[in-house]
Amino acid sequence: MRRSLCTSISIAMIAAIGATFVTAGNAADSGNVVVASYGGSFQDAQTKAFFEPYAGATGARVTGTTGTGYAKVKAMVTSGNITWDVISADAAAYESEVKDDLLQPIDYSIVKADGIPAELRTKYGVGYMKFAQNLAWNKDKFPNGLTPAQFFDPSVKARRVMLALPYYNLEFALLADGVKPADLYPLDVDRGLKVIDRIKDQIVGFKPPSDVQALIQQGEVDVAFGPGGRLNNAIKAGANWAYTYDGSVTVVEYWAVLKGAPNAAEAMKFINFAIQPEQQAELPKQIFYGPTNIDALKLLDPALAKDLPGNPENEKLGGVLNSKWWNDNLASVSTRWSTYIMQ
Repeated sequence: MRRSLCTSISIAMIAAIGATFVTAGNAADSGNVVVASYGGSFQDAQTKAFFEPYAGATGARVTGTTGTGYAKVKAMVTSGNITWDVISADAAAYESEVKDDLLQPIDYSIVKADGIPAELRTKYGVGYMKFAQNLAWNKDKFPNGLTPAQFFDPSVKARRVMLALPYYNLEFALLADGVKPADLYPLDVDRGLKVIDRIKDQIVGFKPPSDVQALIQQGEVDVAFGPGGRLNNAIKAGANWAYTYDGSVTVVEYWAVLKGAPNAAEAMKFINFAIQPEQQAELPKQIFYGPTNIDALKLLDPALAKDLPGNPENEKLGGVLNSKWWNDNLASVSTRWSTYIMQ
């Protein structure tokens, strides 16, 4: 599974550019487009769901590269040495890129996004995928399941693991403590830390996503709050675990085009192709992420669709990360968080 927001929201971190993947259609090239993403299993899934089908349908040459992120995008646009056209950007990186005028407007005369919710059809990007952080538990220890309130109940004895950085964790704690999703922001950081403090002595650690999955598979924790994709992978690998969308936190991923992109016209055509229901429905078949186009859910096996992040029935059980709030408050909250988890 690809990186979590824990790496991309730290906008000062510059990701190195990795290997380049090229997919060419059978027909003569009618255009070129370079798409920057994150590599790994996520980019493998994007290649199968978007890159290869677009190349096959249009004859265009689609080059997938890695390293997308706010810092790299800013460096590229500022220097004028722009080698990417389309980027896949999580909500936090996207907000920073918009704020710094690094993107060009989406051409909605080409990009037909009627099936995408209005709030995700923005001036500079189209939300095309959702992922979530979920509560999960060992079914042998908790055969009747677990609620978010029980996760933070010190009388419920269990080895717990949470994520390494403050976002998601604070939202989860506040939701568990009775805050309604619509009232999450501005986050009450003091209250969130007090909720976590109730069970802090039972927390094995505050870990990155890969470690959350490893601890589950190694039998070293009983309950976890972590990425749904990692939880799903652990279960597929044999962990007798279950998870819920109650108290979950959902995040949106955007397609966007760099300001000054050398193949902007082809970039708009690619985005239009990639947000249609048929293509969005291909991504969840490859990796555990949900579509934003509601019509895409109708094309999926109901058993798969009902369990995906972004399914309205799941999303209403939790909150949606407010990346604008975090962009404004990340530095100050991270300082407090770092001090808190080290105490």
